[in-house]
Amino acid sequence: MIRKIFKVTMWLLLPLGAWAQTAPSPGTIAYSSAPAKPLRIYFDYYHHSLPNTKVGNHLVTGSWIAGAGRYAWDDFVHSNTFDPVFTALGREHFITIGRAPFTKETLKDQDAVLILNPDNPKVVPEVPALSDTEIRNLVEYVQKGGSLMIMINATTPDRAAEDFESVQLKKLVNAFGLAWNYDDTHYSDVPIGEGHAHFYDVPVFHYGAGCTLKLLPGAVKPEVLMEVASDAGYPDRHVRGPGIIQVRPGKGKVVLVGDIGSWTGNMSRPWAENERILKQLFRYLKPDRHVIPAQYPEGKALAYKVTVAGLQAIPVANSLSALPKPVYRLFKPREKTGMPYLEGTAILSLRSNGLNEQKAASLEARIGDFSWFDSSVNTTGQSVRFTASRQGKVTGVKTNGREAAWLAPDIASLVALLPVDGLQPGDQWESLEALRIPALQGTDQPPVRTLEMPVTYVQDVVVNGVKCRLLRTAQELWLKDLGIGVSDLLNATTIDKANLVHYQYFNDRGGKLLFKREQWVDAATGVVIRTRTQSRVLAWVQDTRKTVDKSNADKDNNMILSLAQTITMELQ
Repeated sequence: MIRKIFKVTMWLLLPLGAWAQTAPSPGTIAYSSAPAKPLRIYFDYYHHSLPNTKVGNHLVTGSWIAGAGRYAWDDFVHSNTFDPVFTALGREHFITIGRAPFTKETLKDQDAVLILNPDNPKVVPEVPALSDTEIRNLVEYVQKGGSLMIMINATTPDRAAEDFESVQLKKLVNAFGLAWNYDDTHYSDVPIGEGHAHFYDVPVFHYGAGCTLKLLPGAVKPEVLMEVASDAGYPDRHVRGPGIIQVRPGKGKVVLVGDIGSWTGNMSRPWAENERILKQLFRYLKPDRHVIPAQYPEGKALAYKVTVAGLQAIPVANSLSALPKPVYRLFKPREKTGMPYLEGTAILSLRSNGLNEQKAASLEARIGDFSWFDSSVNTTGQSVRFTASRQGKVTGVKTNGREAAWLAPDIASLVALLPVDGLQPGDQWESLEALRIPALQGTDQPPVRTLEMPVTYVQDVVVNGVKCRLLRTAQELWLKDLGIGVSDLLNATTIDKANLVHYQYFNDRGGKLLFKREQWVDAATGVVIRTRTQSRVLAWVQDTRKTVDKSNADKDNNMILSLAQTITMELQ
């Protein structure tokens, strides 16, 4: 059941280790996130050979004739190496390279194990196959809570150069209710698109000539993480089926991937986003900590109180201070100083219109009681429609009405992106986010930019008695890197466009945008109970009709432009 949170004057935010109810020391607030604990992952190179093919006098690499030495590391010559994987995963994982059999002692300190296309002794006779004892140890390891990922390859005769040992490996995967098909998808581009059940921010994934997989009757809690199909142009276009599957035997997880080549040179294909898929896939190996995204009951609305606040700091000597700013009022910290500020309020009614076949929710936020200060705005029929995936990724934002369009850049704040069930404080993931850029006329449609932002699970907190997860996204960015020009900041309809030609950035970088979004997410329901987005532009805008002063103090006085805005949404 979704809790009803009543608005109070002060929000009680208690930094907690395990949801402790004791308050922090007087006068202290924990701001930084908890230290991230990397996932300890063991890459198996006992059942896989290392590069052994000599090229000239100075290079040793993997073989192009047989599978020997491919999929190794520290080999920047062969395209089928795991160097891109080590580079992509290094920040989130503590990677160990294993050159020993799978004993209980080997496995005891590892969170996850990766078996990658074990060499076929018929091709590389010096490499041992998995033993029955190792298989028993791995099954026990998973049952007790460990995670196991197995990557294989296509199994047709024309892929013999990349063949893998299949007899013992089949025993292992069958023990978890998994198997593979003897087929080949060839080099296949897999459309992911919006609202995918398990991956996000990826239009296309390249599946590099793998096989399809199958679930057996003994599979426990099976999930198909990705469907794949052979590309158009191949005679066997009919090859299609699961390419990545997951099961959960005992306390652990097993992920079977039908292609190992997707993570090597294929990560460099410029039209695909294999690195993003790779990072998201490996997060599925995190032990289950029962983190769930929100489930929105159809027909039941959640009401959020929206509060908008903005403040400008523009010195009187700056000619921008004389530009008209309707709706704004003046805050006077001193008798001769007037700082324009803005206030707005609204009520958002968020409801679900059902789920699609990938269990993505079709959501609608209806706009009501919108006003700037005490001046009401008619928002009858206005709404923002969007889709939230099973993980909580917001896509497909569409608006109806001017005020709805104004609120739309922050609508994703109402939904928390929780990629996997194994998240813990300190974890970080990435998300493509739409950023609202504060403008001189805060009531006008803001400039918006989309870029990849880090999302951090900061800590567990208690908010008014509700156990919450605090998520934070924060960045500081140069305006030039965002493509924000002076005209974007001065885009008000009340400004004479002819006068805009007189304004330019004093420096090519322009200035900076400081952005922070925080979400307090009910740990029991996954529902965002409060979100706050803060942004500030600090730019140096030159009026070309005036001479540039020599001192920095005078430059600031004539050019500095500070535009700050805060938007809060709170569940009622």
